[in-house]
Amino acid sequence: MGDGILIWFARVQAQDAFPTAADLFYVAAYPLFAVGLAQLIRARRPLDDQTGFIDSGIVTAGLVLVWVLLAEPRVADTDASSLGLVLSVAYPIADIVLLGMLIGLITVPGGRSAATALLVLGVAALIVADLGATALGLHNAANTDFDPLWLASYALWGSAALHPSMRTLSERAIESRGASTNRWAAAFAITTFVALVGLTVKRLLGLPIDGWLVGVVALVMMSMALARMKIALNQSAKANEALRETQKTLAHQAAHDALTGLPNRARAVQLITAAMSGAAASGSRVALLFLDLDGFKRVNDTLGHDAGDDLLRVVAGRLRDNVRAGDIACRLGGDEFLILLAPLTEEADAVAVAERLVPALAAPVAVADGQTAAVGVSIGVALSQGHETTPDMLLKEADQAVYKAKRSGRGRVSIFDAEMRREVRAHANLERDLGIAIAGDRLVLHYQPIVHLGSGAVQGFEALVRWPHYGMLLPPSAFVPIAEQSELVCELGAWVLRRATQQLAAWNESPGSPRLSVTVNVSGQHVSRPRVLDDVRSAVAASGIDPAQLVLEITETSLIDDSTAVEHLDELRRDGISIAIDDFGTGYSSIARLEDLPIDVLKIDRRFIETTRAQRLLRVIVETGHALGLGVIAEGVETEDHVSLLRSVGCDSAQGYLLGRPTDPDAIAIPGQQSAPRLARVGTPAEPSRVATLTSAAKFKGDGE
Repeated sequence: MGDGILIWFARVQAQDAFPTAADLFYVAAYPLFAVGLAQLIRARRPLDDQTGFIDSGIVTAGLVLVWVLLAEPRVADTDASSLGLVLSVAYPIADIVLLGMLIGLITVPGGRSAATALLVLGVAALIVADLGATALGLHNAANTDFDPLWLASYALWGSAALHPSMRTLSERAIESRGASTNRWAAAFAITTFVALVGLTVKRLLGLPIDGWLVGVVALVMMSMALARMKIALNQSAKANEALRETQKTLAHQAAHDALTGLPNRARAVQLITAAMSGAAASGSRVALLFLDLDGFKRVNDTLGHDAGDDLLRVVAGRLRDNVRAGDIACRLGGDEFLILLAPLTEEADAVAVAERLVPALAAPVAVADGQTAAVGVSIGVALSQGHETTPDMLLKEADQAVYKAKRSGRGRVSIFDAEMRREVRAHANLERDLGIAIAGDRLVLHYQPIVHLGSGAVQGFEALVRWPHYGMLLPPSAFVPIAEQSELVCELGAWVLRRATQQLAAWNESPGSPRLSVTVNVSGQHVSRPRVLDDVRSAVAASGIDPAQLVLEITETSLIDDSTAVEHLDELRRDGISIAIDDFGTGYSSIARLEDLPIDVLKIDRRFIETTRAQRLLRVIVETGHALGLGVIAEGVETEDHVSLLRSVGCDSAQGYLLGRPTDPDAIAIPGQQSAPRLARVGTPAEPSRVATLTSAAKFKGDGE
């Protein structure tokens, strides 16, 4: 409308005047532009973003000073009518408002789009044209110098509206304001610098300056700057407080168990260390109660893990309620808890707390889905012994005490006393000596024959380790449990594998020697480690035996819920090595699981041939093994009645003192090999009580080889 009226005045009326009715329409367009930008700002910037609005206001106020430099002479010197004076002021004011709106929009955090760039260029073209025309007094129809800029502003605004990226300008910004900090600093610097330079130049040139207007604008800028600083200080204070809270929360999470809220193992060690330092200074003592829940695994397995978690939370609450004031309950992990008692003067005080906890924790607990669960607890008590006791030592002593309590029948309290301390030292010495014996090749293997019940021929041998120690020949029960508490169990297993396969290779080289097998017991810990694959394969490769001649004997409990062990055995089985389950029927596995396990041989525990009631299950086990294609070997055969029973149910082979005791390999006669004395002859029916023992197992193929 403004363009049409201006053209009519210029071309039809041939008038060159300012102002005209066209200027009214031109000026009326600015509020519409401003409303449009305000709608975008409202959609994109949160209304409570005080910082953003103040920042935009500061930059806009700085630009007002620029307007003072350019527009003030025209306003002051104009001899136009009152309407002309109003319009000459309205144009730059409208431009400043429009620019302030645009600044408020483009400084909203977020990416910059093509539509944003078009908007900026359009407003820039409009403002430059308006300020130029105002400063030069060229708001009339005859002037066409700034028409290209006004025309460009129309095209740019229209292009911005039609560009696909315009849609993003009406979406709520989610990016942090931190990314625009540098741009804001630059905007503040530029507007302040331009205004100051302009004022300085005018002063130097002796041009008039409206001090009142400059003062008002400066006051507004300073007020907004102070408000911005206050907001920044408040934001900084809130950020610091949030950081402290976050650090506090993270520190608490790092030191406490997420499920129960109790201090965790790492925090427990810190607390023990601090308590022992305080006790050393005051002459008092520190006690640890190591708690291991009895039957917790059963709750998890039968009622589910949610019920188990509920139970642990209740246990934690009962611990807090039943310890002395100042004592600290911790959760070490799983179903293990720890109570730190400090300071302490009498051992009886620690025992009293422990005995109070046993019935308190045994009470039934309401858990998930309206169910009820109950567990017991075994408690080990350890007390510091002055400066010679370290936190780690005290924790280990409490652990050993609870282990003794569980062996004593569970639901017990056991104290780590002088006798246990002597046992621990003896255990440590024995473990050290065992490591030396393994490294120094000071162990020996004895071999017990496995006899085919049909032909009476020896099919193979079970390798059983012995340890000559201080003039005694220690059986496995004296040192294998010690090895199982450390990495020595893997070293021991690797040593037995090497020696047993070497002995089998020596028998293979004897002229006329039948095809034998040797069975080696492997610990569940060893089987679950990746190194078992290398230990077995390297022993077979070094000895040169056929992998099918080696049988690895595993207890059935080693395979319960241990998928890694099953995978390792399955891989070895693919190499041709056979797998036997030892003492079948004494653990937790069922006959139904046999089909899923990578095994070739069942070794039946001796209890199934000792009593009439157990003998009823013997035939079922043998027939099931045969139905699954497994060889079946019975252990513990000591009488002729045992042999008759096993033959009657179709058992394949057997081993026991009746058929041969474990013996040194030199006492075993191999066809073509001289040996004295001859206690057993391989390949011929074995005579009872002829060989000496160790614990390995032998493989039976069922064809009488």
